[in-house]
Amino acid sequence: MHFNRKCYFCIMKERINWIDCAKAFCMTVVVFCHLPQQEDTFYLQYLASVILSTFFFISGYLKKKDLTIKKSAKKYGYSLLIPYIIYNAIYYPYWLVKFYIEHGSITLSDAIKPITGTLLGQLNSSFSCELNGVTWFLIALFIMHIITDVLNKYKHGKSIMLILSITSMILYGANKYYHYAPYITYHGLIRCLCFFFLGNLHQQWGKLKQQQFRKDLLIGTSTLLASLILFYWHINENNFILHIALYYVVNLISVYAFIYLAKSLNNIKSRIITLISIGTMLIFGLHRMIIGVIDFIIERLIGISNINYDWYECLIIAITIELILLPIITYKNKYPLIFGGKYATSIKKKHPNLEK
Repeated sequence: MHFNRKCYFCIMKERINWIDCAKAFCMTVVVFCHLPQQEDTFYLQYLASVILSTFFFISGYLKKKDLTIKKSAKKYGYSLLIPYIIYNAIYYPYWLVKFYIEHGSITLSDAIKPITGTLLGQLNSSFSCELNGVTWFLIALFIMHIITDVLNKYKHGKSIMLILSITSMILYGANKYYHYAPYITYHGLIRCLCFFFLGNLHQQWGKLKQQQFRKDLLIGTSTLLASLILFYWHINENNFILHIALYYVVNLISVYAFIYLAKSLNNIKSRIITLISIGTMLIFGLHRMIIGVIDFIIERLIGISNINYDWYECLIIAITIELILLPIITYKNKYPLIFGGKYATSIKKKHPNLEK
């Protein structure tokens, strides 16, 4: 089965362009931040601290409405947990080769640990270890979707969301201070849960639907400036409670900054941006492996180890990685499982003018 070209572009037009811009920007920043570079630069600390909040806000905003708990578990189990397994299965041979190169040998126990870690949601322990650590976000998203669907069924669900948000903020601060749970999935869940809730509430309230270029640009630039100023204050950890409180204030303001700046670009349409947005989950799941391969090749070519890139090199490599994956994204309907759904089937039901 393949798409009628006219119908394909018709489908693209139905997308919300500013959301595609926001997702493509966030995805590029995530890849950028995961490249080896000087870690104490202000821009890297800022981007690494705030970018995931916008990702989870958008996920909450786009969440499908009125799902029963059973339908939610089935839908998001299929669209998030199956890709989680696939991305880690793709990553596993790379992990084995990398481990062997770094250690000179590999035992059966070594080979089993990342499998156990994957089944336990990227848990590091005496009997398990992370495999493709960045895929924690799929487990966290699944949990967030289920919790949100449960709470949306109850009269006082929004109040419980507020309580859970405050609780998760406190747990995040405590974990950062005491390191009581060095578990990447748990850490990401408590860090970003409030932003997923906030995005879902914006959807329920009908917010962010109107685009006004001047207003959106003004709000976007002013909130970005405010978040940068507050972040400069936040990175001083002399007062830890203030440090954590400012972390969430900075992230909240940055979410609005990136969202409104994306809204100001709503009239700029690009097929590449749309495809990056469509392929966000795939890029998220595979980019660390591609980074590892690129680093290995460059290190061997120039004869150094532990390479560090300049910021502009990181930007070029990040965009290159996304472009490498674009051909797969273009033919998404041919590989539905790695994108978490039966894309071609669902599209055909809505658009019968597809060629068989």
